[in-house]
Amino acid sequence: MNCHSLGFRPPCSPFVRILLVAAAIIACTEPLARAVESTAETPTEEASGDTPAGHSYHGEAFNAGPRQAAVLLPGMGNVDLKTSAKDQKTQAFINQGVAALHGFWYLEAERSFRQAAMLEPDLAIAYWGMALANANNESRARDFIAEAVKRRDAATRREQMYIDALSNYLTKPEKPPKDHKVKREKQYIEELEKLVDEFPEDVEARALLALRMWMGRKEVPIISNHAVNALMSEVFAINPLHPAHHYRIHLWDGPKPKNALESAALCGQSLPGIAHMWHMPGHIYSKLNRYHDAVWQQEASARADHAHMVQTRLMPDQIHNFSHNNEWLVRNLLFLGHVNDAIVQSKNLIAMPRHPEYNSHSKRGSYRYGRIRLIQTLTEYELWDQLITEANGPFFDPTHEEETQHERLAWLTVAYHLTGSKEEAARTVRPLERLRIQMESQILDLEEGLEAVKAEDRKADKRTDELGKAKTKLKELKGHLAKCDAAAAVAAKDATQAKLAIDRASGIEDVLAASWIGQAGDHAGAIEKLEKLLASRPAQVRPLAILIDQLWKADRKDDAVKHFETLRKVGGTADLATPLLTRIKPVVEKAGAPEDWRITPEPAGDIGQRPELDSLGPAVWAPYTSPQWQVQTADDNKVTDDAYQGKAKIIVFYLGFGCLHCVEQLKAINPQVAALKEAGIEVLAISTETLEELQKGIAGYGSELPITIMADPEKQAFKAFRCWDDFESQPLHGTFLIDTNGQVRWQDIGHEPFNKIDFLLEESKRLLAIPEVKIQ
Repeated sequence: MNCHSLGFRPPCSPFVRILLVAAAIIACTEPLARAVESTAETPTEEASGDTPAGHSYHGEAFNAGPRQAAVLLPGMGNVDLKTSAKDQKTQAFINQGVAALHGFWYLEAERSFRQAAMLEPDLAIAYWGMALANANNESRARDFIAEAVKRRDAATRREQMYIDALSNYLTKPEKPPKDHKVKREKQYIEELEKLVDEFPEDVEARALLALRMWMGRKEVPIISNHAVNALMSEVFAINPLHPAHHYRIHLWDGPKPKNALESAALCGQSLPGIAHMWHMPGHIYSKLNRYHDAVWQQEASARADHAHMVQTRLMPDQIHNFSHNNEWLVRNLLFLGHVNDAIVQSKNLIAMPRHPEYNSHSKRGSYRYGRIRLIQTLTEYELWDQLITEANGPFFDPTHEEETQHERLAWLTVAYHLTGSKEEAARTVRPLERLRIQMESQILDLEEGLEAVKAEDRKADKRTDELGKAKTKLKELKGHLAKCDAAAAVAAKDATQAKLAIDRASGIEDVLAASWIGQAGDHAGAIEKLEKLLASRPAQVRPLAILIDQLWKADRKDDAVKHFETLRKVGGTADLATPLLTRIKPVVEKAGAPEDWRITPEPAGDIGQRPELDSLGPAVWAPYTSPQWQVQTADDNKVTDDAYQGKAKIIVFYLGFGCLHCVEQLKAINPQVAALKEAGIEVLAISTETLEELQKGIAGYGSELPITIMADPEKQAFKAFRCWDDFESQPLHGTFLIDTNGQVRWQDIGHEPFNKIDFLLEESKRLLAIPEVKIQ
C-alpha cells in the first residue's frame, strides 16, 4: 500500500531529500535512553525522603508522562519561542516542545519540556510547556503550572505573561460558579491578546491565540471564522510554513473545507516529523470526496507513527490520535475499493497490544476500532466466506463483552445464511434466541413487581432502573435478530420479508440494505435506493458497483454500461478481485473494456510536496525486538538473554523486596505461573538488588517462589528495557511479554507495577496466537 499503487509519483524536492536523510538518521540512531546523557544526579536518601520506589522525587504530576530522555528530532519545523534559557540546547528543546504542541503531539511535547527542565531546572517556561502538553488532563496541568509560577520571578516579562495567562485559566475555585468556564475562557483569550499587543513580533502568541479561540468555541462562540483566519494569515505572512496550518484545517473542517486547501497542502511539510500533521489534511480531502488524497495523508500519518513507535518503544495507543487516524484510513480505503488494504490495516489494529488504561473493549483504542473496521469491511463488501473463516481465527474471535459477542454471532449467522448454510445459521443464532426469551421473561417479572408499587414511588425503586436497562438491552438484541431474519429472507429470495426485517434491524448500512433488497429480487427498489445514495457519495466505489449490477439484472443494460464508464475512474485503483466487482463482469464485456478496466486517476495539482511514503516508515505496525541483557542468578551465575532464545516469556522488572508494591505484584503473579507455563510462557523477574540483597529477600519471602528471580545491581538490564527515569536517574517498574521470535508484544513501564495479572494472562495468550500482519 503506497502512493505508487495509486499511480502517483511525488515530486522529488529539496524538502523530500532532507526528509529522506532525516529518516536515515533516525534509523541509525541509538535508542533514546542512550542517546542523551542525563545530567540528573541520583538523589540522596535525604532528598528522596519517603518517596515510594519508582515514584518521582518531584511530585505526583511527574509520575506519569514520559520518563525517558528526549532527543532533538528531525522534521520539527522552524518554530522559535524566545525564552530566558541560558543554553542553546535548552532553547532547542523548548522550540521542539512548542512545535510538538502545535501538532497535538502531547507526549513528545512534555518529553521535550522535561528535557529542558532537566538541563535548566529553574526555567519557568519549561513547566508552562508541560502544563500545555496536558491539555486533556487539567489536574496534571495545574500541578505543572504551579511549578512554573514558583519560578516566574526569574522569567522575562513575556514568559510571565504566558505563565500568568495559563495559570489564571487553570485556577479552579473551590465552588466554581455556573459561568466559570465561560469567564475563564474569555479571560484567557483577552490575556493572550494583550501578549500579542505587547509583543507584536511574537508569532507563537498569535498562533496560540488562534488555537485558543478555536478550542474555546463552545464557551466563547466564534462570531467570524474569517476573523480567526485573518489572525492566522498574519502568522503565515511571517512564517509561511508555520504549523498553525493545523489550526486553519480545524477552523474550516466543518463549515467550509475548501477554505483550508492551501493549508492541507502545507500542513505535513510544516512539521514532517509529526504524524498528526500528515493526518490533518485528510480531514479536508475526505470532506471534499477526494479519497485518494485523504488515503495518502492518512497512510503517511500511520507510517510516521509506526516509525516513531519502534524508535521510542512506545505501545501504539500511547500516541494521541493514532488509532483515530488508522481507523479513518480504513474507511477511506473502503470508499476507493481497496479491500485487501482495509483488511490488513484492520487486522493490524486488532493485533496491537491491549491495555486496561488506553486500549480495551470499552475504550476507543486500536483493538475496538480494528474489530469495528474489520466487520465493516467484510460485511459491506459481502465477503461472507471470509467472515466465517475469520470467526474461527484470532481476529474475529469470541469476546467477553456481551454486546460485541452478540454482534459477532449475528453477523456469523448472516454469513451462514448467505452462503447457503441454513443449519449452521440456526445453530449460531440459537444463543441469541434463548437470551431473547430470558430477557422477555425478566422484563415481565420486573413489570409485574412494579405494579404493586405506588406510581409516585416507582422512580426511586431500583427495579425501575433495571427495567429500563433490560428494555434497552432487549431492543439491541432484537435488532441483531432482525438482521439475521433479513439475511434469511434474502437467501430465500423473499423481498417483502427482507425489507420488513431490514426496517427492524440494527447495523445494516444503507448501501448493504439496498444490495440485499436487490438480491432478494426487488431490483427496482434497490436501484431507487442506490440512486439516492449515490447523489451524496459520488466518488465511492461500492454504491456505484452495486447500482451497475442491479441495473444489469433489471435489464437496463445501457444504463449499466453508462454508469460503468464512471466507475472506471472512481474505481481506478480498486481491487478487481473483490466479489462486488467480479459481479459486473458481464457489463465490462458489454462495454468492450479490457479485463483490467481501471483508469488510474491523475494526481491533483494542489497537494504540495510529498515525500515517498516508504521514507516515513513501515505501512503496518510491528513489535520491536527485545534488547540484549545480562543478569545474575540467585546462586551467582551470569545469565544472558541467549538462555531464553526461542521461548515466550514474561519479564518483570521489580525494585527489590523492600518495595511493597513489587512484592504484591510477585504475589499476584505466583498463582498464575502454572497457567502461564501451560500457555508456553515462562516468567522471569529481575531485581535492582545486589546478589546478597536478593538472596536475603528470597529467604525472607515466606514461601517458595515459582518464578526465576535474578539480580541486576548495575541496572544495565533496566536501562536496556528503558525501565529507567533518565530525568531523575532512578529505576522504574516494568512488565514485558516477549514472544518466541524475541519481539516485545506487550509492555507496561511506570511508577507502579502492573498487577492485573488475569488480564496479562489472557492478553498474552491472545497476542501469541496472532500471526504477523503483512501487506498482501
